[in-house]
Amino acid sequence: MVGLLLLCPGVTALVYGLSRVEGSAGFTGATVLAPLLGGLVLVGGFTVRSLTRPGGSLVDLRLLRHRAVASSAALLFLGGIALYGPMMPLPLYFQQVRGEDALGAGLLLVPQGAGALLARGLAGRYMDRVGPRRVAVAAFALVAVATVPFAFVTAGTGGTPLMAALFVRGIALGAAMIAPMGAAYVGLRHREIPHAGVVTRVAQQIGGSVGIAVLAVVLQHASLGARGPGALADAFDRAFWWSVALTALAVPLCLLLPGRPRPPSPTGPARTGEVAGPRRPTV
Repeated sequence: MVGLLLLCPGVTALVYGLSRVEGSAGFTGATVLAPLLGGLVLVGGFTVRSLTRPGGSLVDLRLLRHRAVASSAALLFLGGIALYGPMMPLPLYFQQVRGEDALGAGLLLVPQGAGALLARGLAGRYMDRVGPRRVAVAAFALVAVATVPFAFVTAGTGGTPLMAALFVRGIALGAAMIAPMGAAYVGLRHREIPHAGVVTRVAQQIGGSVGIAVLAVVLQHASLGARGPGALADAFDRAFWWSVALTALAVPLCLLLPGRPRPPSPTGPARTGEVAGPRRPTV
């Protein structure tokens, strides 16, 4: 009960504080700092309680000692930034620079959703063949590459190349989310799987809020004094470069994920960390 009263309001306060960044004085506004500090105190209290409590807790954070869980949580945090962060400047670019209405801007984002849907089946298939590590490396690298065209957008950039880039970005994003989600459960016991699911899901949601907040601040400062579509496009370019950089940070972290699964051995189970099993992965 105590853990529930610490974790739920803490995460809610963090997300709320980050959501207030765009409409205030960056990260220094009172409406941002107050919920952020309150949320950090509550989440910090929950963390100490979870790590020191001898019995069970609401979410067992001691699972972060295992490489598969810790690396997956970190990647989903950065994946949340890559997924949700650009979803703020993308429709604004189409509306403010290209003059689209809200419906038109939404329709232009459809290719990214279609690509993410297509990736659902492809990512799982390739994870079985080559392992989550290679899939994650390729996916996050492709997300960064597919975001680069938006860092060069102008008021006259054609819509077809951007929609093609969004389609590729959607495929990469879908795979980038699925790979660490599947890798997080490698080697865990059955009772530990729900705890790992909560840890990775919370990391993704907080990462999404951080991505939106950071790009909102960058875009807000870059667009100060901007007049006309051309100047606004330059401000969006800077925001998208930040998105590319934050996504690229995930690529080396992907190397910590489990590698290619090994076929079952007739004399015993495969080595830990390569395939899911009852044993724990190597730290």
